[in-house]
Amino acid sequence: MSKFWVINQLDCLPTDGVYNDFVLVCHWNRNAKETINGVEYFASVYGAQSFSKDDVANFIPYEDLTYDIVCGWLDASLDVEALDLNLDAQIENQVNPPIVVLPLPFTNP
Repeated sequence: MSKFWVINQLDCLPTDGVYNDFVLVCHWNRNAKETINGVEYFASVYGAQSFSKDDVANFIPYEDLTYDIVCGWLDASLDVEALDLNLDAQIENQVNPPIVVLPLPFTNP
């Protein structure tokens, strides 16, 4: 199963006299894909992670940010293990649905 981040949007503070384009919020998806018996299954979790200027050890200018840097922020600030367990459960429920809808065993009048 492959699991990966999708960065949807970065909300920034344009300037505060110290930082320019400081990332305040990262909107993300954590996705999973798995192919079982030729069928591809997909799961996703969405969230938004806020960041504070008070927690900045090394400011990186917005134009120097990369996918890997932002993913590293998410890895460090979120419970990735819990997110991945959620994705695992979503895929498992698709492969082995806990509830199924069966055709009615009778004809309505």
